[in-house]
Amino acid sequence: MTAQKASSQQLVLDLPFETALGEDDFVVSAGNLQAYEYLMGMREWPGSTTLLIGPEKSGKTHLASIWAGQSGALVLNADHPDKWPQLMETPILVEDCHSLWMGETPLFNLLNQSMRSQLPLLMTAALPLDQWTLQTQDVRSRLRLALNLEITPLDDAHLAQLFVKLFDDRQLQIDPGLIPYLLSRMERSPAHVVSLVEMMDQMSLERQRPISKRLAGDALARLYNQ
Repeated sequence: MTAQKASSQQLVLDLPFETALGEDDFVVSAGNLQAYEYLMGMREWPGSTTLLIGPEKSGKTHLASIWAGQSGALVLNADHPDKWPQLMETPILVEDCHSLWMGETPLFNLLNQSMRSQLPLLMTAALPLDQWTLQTQDVRSRLRLALNLEITPLDDAHLAQLFVKLFDDRQLQIDPGLIPYLLSRMERSPAHVVSLVEMMDQMSLERQRPISKRLAGDALARLYNQ
């Protein structure tokens, strides 16, 4: 390999970055305002069990983590199923509840304990309840009693704020005109915002070039196979 070719094939380091998940970093918009107000205590909860529903990358994990930090809740997810409690002694957050990773019987017991103790139980889900693959009618009946909070599709202003946040998380400096360029050409989806930022960051490192409209256009073409 020639020196010139070797110099053009730079090693790209996948350096870690910290995603900001504090309350000040959460972007409030019309699509998540009701959920935000309920979970931040601006309205009284009508019951002990709450289901927070939103598509992938919509901010529900961020919002739920803020609530968990403020309430001192135990966080349960599929990565640590061994943490499932025998008794509910504190508020609890169950993430990705729609996948039923915990099993229906433990979930049923937890729902009953929450209702008896009046300790808050918050569950996040990417799908509405009628799309869950539940086999037990008793579990479905208990879940139907939960307050449903939904994060609806985001508008352009919110997506633009999400771009700003993600670029800031990665300490990337961009031309402000780049965001309207992306919004006019992409699918309106938080997941696609995340994918585009990750892709542009990687391409910028590979090419040793700052993020520009030309690079953004290449990222859009790669994402949508144009």
